[in-house]
Amino acid sequence: MLRRLFGLWFIGILMGAVPVGAVPAAAQDAYPNRPIRWVVPFPAGGPTDTLSRILAAKLGDVWKSGIVIENKGGAAGAIGTDFTAKAAPDGYTIMLGTQSTNGSNKIFYPNLPYDPITDFEPLTLLGTACMALVIPNSIPANNPKELVEWIKKQDGGVAYASAATGSSQHIAAELLVKRAGLRATHVPYRGSSAAQPDLIAGRVAYMFDNLPSALPQARAGKVKALAQTCAVRSPSAPDLPTMVEAGFPDFVVDGWYGMFAPAKTPKAIVDRLSADINKALKDPDSLEKWKTLGFDPIGSTPAEFAKRQKDDLAYWKKMIEDTGIKVE
Repeated sequence: MLRRLFGLWFIGILMGAVPVGAVPAAAQDAYPNRPIRWVVPFPAGGPTDTLSRILAAKLGDVWKSGIVIENKGGAAGAIGTDFTAKAAPDGYTIMLGTQSTNGSNKIFYPNLPYDPITDFEPLTLLGTACMALVIPNSIPANNPKELVEWIKKQDGGVAYASAATGSSQHIAAELLVKRAGLRATHVPYRGSSAAQPDLIAGRVAYMFDNLPSALPQARAGKVKALAQTCAVRSPSAPDLPTMVEAGFPDFVVDGWYGMFAPAKTPKAIVDRLSADINKALKDPDSLEKWKTLGFDPIGSTPAEFAKRQKDDLAYWKKMIEDTGIKVE
């Protein structure tokens, strides 16, 4: 009898000491418990870098383990994107991507070493940021039609800049060439920040730059902003006309920014990352900064973003066909 009572007591101690699922729950609650690597697939100083640093600063208050931003630019964003795709799917490597790195590059570069869609877990659609048509102050034009007339008078045509071959900036600039019948040579750079010095100096005639990068330069008087590519005027630039308003029908080019993790990252971690990033995105302090930069935040669930990402491929395929852009 005594032996039986002892056995029941011992079993009760074991069951009470280690509740079922206690260890996994504790491990999950501890995430993140070491620094998170935040990849920016473009050089420092551009819009993806600026957005990353604002968000990371806010998320640092939530992820006490720390955030390390790594700029891995080059090859139209493919270097940093490939690095992220091949990182361990443990929630400790994430990336701020764009419609080119995780969308249209799939069309431009069929031999990429990664798949922009299937090799990633979408976390959230951060938002859209249309572009502004910006020119050097030295060019005597104050609207897109005056720019077109000036370009047509230049013997041998002009050069225009973009952040990368195949980027939304490249597509918008080439769309202007086709619609207006211009002679212009594409000069790709490694990101917007790399192109800006040549634009300011007048070594290239124009550029379609993302609002978060273009507006601060225009407001500082370093370049002239002539129009924006949104379907309607961005709340961040209410005084800047759209390309449609400026006399170019159906001229709408709208890119996006989003957060990604490597494919097969556990769903619990994906959901945690998505929720935390969405909260930081809509924080009052962040909203004030987005307004200044010309960035229109949206936020989404992982499933909503995945649908947007796939649906946009058809849109970009048509845009590429309309412009006739080819990447060798």
